[in-house]
Amino acid sequence: MDVDPILISTVVGAVLSGLGSGALEKVQSKLRRPSTVEEAPAPSTSTVEERADELADLLKRSTTLLAELSAEMEARTATVRELQAEAKHAESIASIHKEAQAAVEKMLDARLAARLEESGRKSFKQGMWLNIVSGAFFFIAGVVVTLLLGG
Repeated sequence: MDVDPILISTVVGAVLSGLGSGALEKVQSKLRRPSTVEEAPAPSTSTVEERADELADLLKRSTTLLAELSAEMEARTATVRELQAEAKHAESIASIHKEAQAAVEKMLDARLAARLEESGRKSFKQGMWLNIVSGAFFFIAGVVVTLLLGG
């Protein structure tokens, strides 16, 4: 997830405009006090200077906040990039493991097939010899019984 520079500049612009409009509103509200002839003293240069100083302080603070926000956004962007790189690495490792797993399964299947084939041949040979021996036994037994009974 890349952080779009346009998004950063939009956020920064919104913060600055919010801070600037807040400062301007404050200055304007002070300048627009309801004036009555009795209560309204004539504006002096010290109040304008104080307001200008206050505005300057607010602008300095907004600049500081902007720098802090920008640094935090850069840090988060770096963290996101690191996490993306780690995720890519994990995906490549996972695909390697899948390939290795498939290769092992293929090898085991081949070994099992070979063993089954060997076992089948061995079983066939054992069965054949058992049939030959049992057939010979019963043949000889039959011959012996026939000779004993017929003889």
